[in-house]
Parts: sequence; structure tokens; C-alpha cells
Amino acid sequence: MDKSPTPGTFSSNQAQRSQLDVPAVEQALTRIASSSAIANVRLCLEPAQLYLVGGLVRDAFLAIEGTDLDIATNLSPQEVIARCNACGLRVVETGIEHGTVLIVIDEVHIEVTTFRTPSERSSHITALSIETDLSGRDFTINALAFDIKNSKLIDPFQGVLDLQKGVLRAVADPFARFQEDPLRILRLLRFGPASGRIIETATCNAAKSLVHELSRISVERIKSELDKILLSPLPAEGIRSLKELGGLPFTLPELIPSIGFEQNEFHVEDVFEHTMTVLSRTPADKVLRWAALFHDTGKPHTLSVDEDGRRHFYLHEVVSEELALVRMKHLRFSLEESRAIALIVKQHMRPMDCGAPGVRRIMRDLGESYDQWRRFKLADISPTMPEEEFTKVATRFDELKEAEAARLAGPSYGKLAVDGNDLIQLGIKPGPAMGSLLKELEELVLDDPAQNDHENLLRFVRKKLGVSGT
Repeated sequence: MDKSPTPGTFSSNQAQRSQLDVPAVEQALTRIASSSAIANVRLCLEPAQLYLVGGLVRDAFLAIEGTDLDIATNLSPQEVIARCNACGLRVVETGIEHGTVLIVIDEVHIEVTTFRTPSERSSHITALSIETDLSGRDFTINALAFDIKNSKLIDPFQGVLDLQKGVLRAVADPFARFQEDPLRILRLLRFGPASGRIIETATCNAAKSLVHELSRISVERIKSELDKILLSPLPAEGIRSLKELGGLPFTLPELIPSIGFEQNEFHVEDVFEHTMTVLSRTPADKVLRWAALFHDTGKPHTLSVDEDGRRHFYLHEVVSEELALVRMKHLRFSLEESRAIALIVKQHMRPMDCGAPGVRRIMRDLGESYDQWRRFKLADISPTMPEEEFTKVATRFDELKEAEAARLAGPSYGKLAVDGNDLIQLGIKPGPAMGSLLKELEELVLDDPAQNDHENLLRFVRKKLGVSGT
């Protein structure tokens, strides 16, 4: 029997669930509705129906300060625009095809959207009431509204109760909700397991049966939702549940070969579960969490077994980088994101039990990504290495790094003391041979920075070429 997606422990969320206080939340939302920006909108649009909706209302119950201001109304977009123009409010019509008008007041952005019917939300068929509009929202905890005029919570689908219980449930018919927009299956993971909530059985079953519909969702939308899952409080639970729902083929197929794939004596988990462990240890940094997902994807493709039966994954980090770059290109990551993530993946096997030359090479190869790499090494610690031993190795490594950083900041340190022009003077022509020689000089200096002296390096080159000095 398949295991239904369930959350891990999320104690802060559990504590909040036992303290839900509707009157207190209504007071908090009343204060938000009384802000100068919303007061200006009310002045222009009333006596129309106006309701705060979206994450702002849900998060008020979780003591999370919301930033998005969304208002639902019975006015059409054209009516909203006309009334705002008459009041002198700035209007941006970028979402008008979806029934949404953006009002900007003193750099505060307020989205005003006309009530929509459940089955035709994308084509914007106007609904008559806030209850009808809420009936087309994805999950009960998101189907909450706050009546601005009467300072009253609207909760027709018992979303507050589901918040209290830590349950994620689709509004009304879950099949209809997911068929309207299959991306909601990924939102199910973000608001469910990745946020410490259990998915209600019927909702989970509907998501499983329709998960293949993710194949018709744009890669941009999938990437955006995966970003949000990875930055959630429990990202590993979100990805585990994505696997259980059967969603990996449509989102992260590179992870599939890692499921149940045995490692070696340095690990106690298969590759997939190890990946989830690293992901759960990684700070809430988008680059690091994507790197965690990809860092060992090359292992199933690089397995070798020696004569003693020991399993090895030589250069798996190189294959992992290649797989990461292919997936990131497909998901249309920015070039900056792709480079940063691929660098951490490629360099994640660099050892910390090295001397000063090794530290200098790591600093050179990681550049501005060094701090992220260092945090990733802490997340990717081998489970078979005693904590005391890791602490000892890491402390020595950090001390060497700090000493090198201090040396780099000193006035006596600069770039390589010779360049191509110096080598040309010795009769070396520009080309691969010159590049190789400069690289050799750089390695010499990395081994011993005291060698970085102009005459000393030229002496080294002359000796290598068999040329006497003048």
C-alpha cells in the first residue's frame, strides 16, 4: 500500500494551532484594514463589497506577518479602474485579463480582483458573492476572507478548523480543484507536508490520480512552486511527498534513480534519503537547497565495485553537475542561479582535512560562493564521522582559512608576480604552452605563497626551459 504524504515534526506550527483565537485575529485584520492605503481604496470603491483574501488572512492565524494585500470585490475591473481614476489613485492594469487590477498607493501594492466562479477562474466569469468566489479557492485554509466593512471573518469551508487541526483539505470536490489548475498539486505539498500539515485522504487521492496533469503546466510555474517548496520549513517532507504522489517524473526526474539506491560503508541511507537528510539540514537558501537536491544525482550513474566488493562513485560530483545543468536549463533557471548551484554541486566533495595549500585552492575555486560551500559542507557531513572528529577537522580548516584571508588582505599580497608579457620576453609565444606554464606558476604559489616574487618566478621558468639568466 502506498504511503500517503505526511508531515514531519513542526513544533512551532503545532504550538500555534493550539492558540488560534478568531476574535484576536479579527482585531488584527481590522488594524490592517484600517491602514491608510486600504482606507484610500475603501473611500474610492465603497459601497462595493470589499474583502481581504489570500495568504494575509491565513497567516494572521499563524502569527505570520503577511506582505501581500489582496482584496476581492463584486466590482468589475473596469469599474475599479474608473473609480480609482476619479480618485486620482495610480492603477496598473497588468493582471486585468484575470480580473485583477493593481493599485499602488505610496509604494504599497494592493491587488483588487473581481469575484470569480469556481470552474471558470482562468477565463474570469464573474461571481455574485464572496462565498461563491471562495468555493473556487484551492484549499480550505486559503478560502478565508475578511469583510472590511463589518470587520468579520468569512469561513464557509471551516478553514480555521483545518488550521487548528493541521490538516490540508481541498475546497469541495478535490478532483475539480486540481483539474482547474494542476499546479495546485505542488501547492498541496507546499501548504501541506512542507509546512507541517497532514493532507486529508480524499484530497491526497485526487492529487495522486491527477498528478500526470502536471505535464501540461508551464516549466516556469513549476519552477516557481518548487522554489517555494524548497524554502518552506520542511522542504524534505515536501519532496518526499512529491515522490509518494508520483510527481517526480514531471518535475525532478533526476532524483528517481536515487530512490533505494544503496551507497557504501560511509553512509547509512540510500541516495534519495541521504539527499533528503542533507536538504533538511541546509539553511533556507535557494542556491543551497537546490544544490542539496542535485548534489548526489550522479551516484547511480557512476557506480563501480572493486574486487573487495566495495562500492565507489568516482567523479559523481561531475556527473551530478551535468544533470543539474540539464534540469535547470529545462526549468529555465537564470544563468546566475544555474552557475551558483552548479558550482556548489561540482565542488561539494572537496575535503576539509587539507593543509593550507588545499584551503587556498578551495578559496580560489569557490570565489564568492565560498561561504555557501562552507555551509553546505556542514549539511553534508558523513553520518559515519563522529561529531567530535568533524568539529576538530572543521575548526582547523576554518583557522587556516582565516589565516589565508588575513594574508590576502595584507599589503604585500597581490596577483601572480609574473604575467604573459614577462614570458614573451623569455621567448615563449602566446598559446597553450604559455597558459600551461602560468598555471604551473599559480600552483607553485598556492603551495608556497612566499614564492610569489617576480625574479624568483622568472628564475623558475628559466630553469624549466633550460635558459640561463642575464
